Amino acid sequence: MEMEMAPKKSSEKVEDMKAKVSEVQGVMRQNIEMVMDRGEKIEVLVGKAEDLQKEAGVYRENGRAIQRKMWWKDMKIKITVIGILLLILVLIIWTSVCGGFNCSN
Repeated sequence: MEMEMAPKKSSEKVEDMKAKVSEVQGVMRQNIEMVMDRGEKIEVLVGKAEDLQKEAGVYRENGRAIQRKMWWKDMKIKITVIGILLLILVLIIWTSVCGGFNCSN
């Protein structure tokens, strides 16, 4: 009987080892799938980061264009105001020198 029990124990050991190997294979497959999922997620994040960088460049360019437009608009208003003030100053000088609008020397 001792001989019959010994082979059962070795076959049980082999079965236990097969079960452990199978379990380890399952864990390894899960780990590989998780790594692949992470890789895909990283690729998605990299794509989104590139898109954001492009959009930031476009936003910066649009901001500069708007800044230039506003600067020109501001300069036009300043030039107009200065022109009106100069015209008023010329009229004041003209009327003070001539004694009114009728200047005949």
